[in-house]
Amino acid sequence: MLGHLLQRFMFLVAISLAGYATTIAAESTIKPLLPPLPAYPAPQKNPNPADQGELYFSSTTPGEYKWLLYPDDSVVPTTVKGTLFLPKQASLQNPVPAMVILHGSGGVQDSREMAYGRELAAQGIAGFVVHSYEARGVTEVTSYGERVTLVTDADEVADAYAALKFLNRHPAIRADRIGVMGFSYGGMATRAALDQRIYDTQAEGVAPFALHLDYYGPCHFDLQTTETTGAPLYSLRGAEDGSNDLVACALLEQKLRQAGSPVGSHIFPSAGHAWEMERTRAFVSTLNPAPCHQILTADGNWIINGTFLDLSDARTREDKYHLRQRVLKHMKDQCMSDGYIIGQDKQVHKLSNDLLKILINRHLLAE
Repeated sequence: MLGHLLQRFMFLVAISLAGYATTIAAESTIKPLLPPLPAYPAPQKNPNPADQGELYFSSTTPGEYKWLLYPDDSVVPTTVKGTLFLPKQASLQNPVPAMVILHGSGGVQDSREMAYGRELAAQGIAGFVVHSYEARGVTEVTSYGERVTLVTDADEVADAYAALKFLNRHPAIRADRIGVMGFSYGGMATRAALDQRIYDTQAEGVAPFALHLDYYGPCHFDLQTTETTGAPLYSLRGAEDGSNDLVACALLEQKLRQAGSPVGSHIFPSAGHAWEMERTRAFVSTLNPAPCHQILTADGNWIINGTFLDLSDARTREDKYHLRQRVLKHMKDQCMSDGYIIGQDKQVHKLSNDLLKILINRHLLAE
């Protein structure tokens, strides 16, 4: 095992040193018509102590991590909807901890994100489900490929920090006890949000997240984080989940430890992907980035399996969509595999919920 880990590590180093040799060529295809954005009400700047349910807050749409690290005028303001579940005892006199909940690439599910919002509220923690897809024009009829093209995990990171700032202004929330948890796509964003560089550009001085929970977020990309916010990270993964390369995940988590965060993980031996879902467990043919290796350069560009991608020309919403198309096509052609096991596992769901209770008691509820 140690030899295999070392081999993988040297492979990643080789990519980082040699990856500038080639470049993904721009394609002269016609840019598609993007979907309209929803007609949301104006964001709430100062929520009241009793405000819950559907609330609206200000975020941005970076499109890629480059514009989280180096935001500029191409990062457009975006109004995002969140669903807040407040515990009954929450009030101005009795503020409670909170958890920002980031959805997976399938979007917000009642059996997962919304269910956790309700369950957390029952445990005395406000659950704030962030609807990143809907805010950017994704609907129930949008295909899976279009969803992950229109909205990136970097957009979910921006929404996570926007939600953190919004909850800091909610009088019934304890600003020093706000965690973030995410599933798959959202798990990737949860892990990325640990990066101190991203905190510096996105948080605007509010206290960092008190806890990061990564539920089976794929580990194919490395932001090359050298300093974290110092907050703890805990990951939950399944040994039968082909979207999670467990060696790559272990290497990333070790880097995050070295960068300043306590990191723990639990691997459920029989679990696949998304064990909380209502769908029957089965192998699903879908985009699987696990065999890919993305490395973020210091200036915010990507090296993907040895191929350098310059993002500097993507300025508009349409440009960034077109760029995302090319990135995903390159990954699909060069390294993505056919799919992985997805679906319900009630036993693992119960075990992971037991672990969740331990972690929130330790990091959010304990004085």
